[in-house]
Amino acid sequence: MRRALIGPFLIGALLARPARAGDDGLELSGRGELAASYLHLDGLGDSAASPVVQPEEAANLWPLGAGGGLDAALGHLHLQADFSGEINVHNRSDDDTYLGSFGGGLHPGWRDPDLGSLGVFWGMGQFGIHDQGGPTRTTYAWGVGLEGQIFFDPATLYLQAGYLDREPLSSNGDINALKNAGFGRALGRFFPCDDLVLEIEGSYAQGKMDPDGDTVYIGGWGAGAEARWPGTPLAGFLRYTGGYYFQTDDSDKLLETRIGFGVRLYFGQPTLKANDRRGVSLELPRYLQWNGVTAGPLE
Repeated sequence: MRRALIGPFLIGALLARPARAGDDGLELSGRGELAASYLHLDGLGDSAASPVVQPEEAANLWPLGAGGGLDAALGHLHLQADFSGEINVHNRSDDDTYLGSFGGGLHPGWRDPDLGSLGVFWGMGQFGIHDQGGPTRTTYAWGVGLEGQIFFDPATLYLQAGYLDREPLSSNGDINALKNAGFGRALGRFFPCDDLVLEIEGSYAQGKMDPDGDTVYIGGWGAGAEARWPGTPLAGFLRYTGGYYFQTDDSDKLLETRIGFGVRLYFGQPTLKANDRRGVSLELPRYLQWNGVTAGPLE
């Protein structure tokens, strides 16, 4: 899993280099990121006889992560590629513990910096779950969908919807992981000034998990702030993310709380607002982190 962070870290380092546009008018923009977060899992309505988070399972984790993205635009057509990974560095030996994940995706589409963007996305990655009763469970998961942005003068509305699944059991897919799921996500960005952005988001997913094909509902929300030092490629960010997981057949409920912070390096665009309209501004859904909960303590 540690090797999974090398690629995103190198991409982040390269993003500090100046961008060069070719004679064909190709515009390149990029972003790299280093982050840390505190993750707490709380079983809601736990009974002493059957808690959701068992005594041998970890309720507090510390993931460290890195990522990078590159956007290439030619006129109104653009393609963004992004990569990310994280490693849990705390309580790794507990049962059903999320060890980390890594993956990447592509976002081809159309974009007008004055109006908005419309496109599709595809992402694939791997996540790991530590099992005290057997070998570590590593599983590939993927997602595909539609996405679009609407640009207002001080704000951006970003919408996504799509389908999520995991590799089949015949190729060692985790039987407890999220499968055959649909999701939707809405994110709003507000720019008080060109180098300060405030974000708020909400998401919803519904799919199957466990050997019995139990239905699981996932509700997500988040808020954050990012500031870039004017005239430099360096920015810092702080983000809160929450999640509610409900496994209907077992009536298991779990609350996820994550507080993250870190630094980002940009190239190709002079401000955060310019990057939002012309650079690396698209994201993948949190399907790998959702699997870290559904295939971990919720199963």
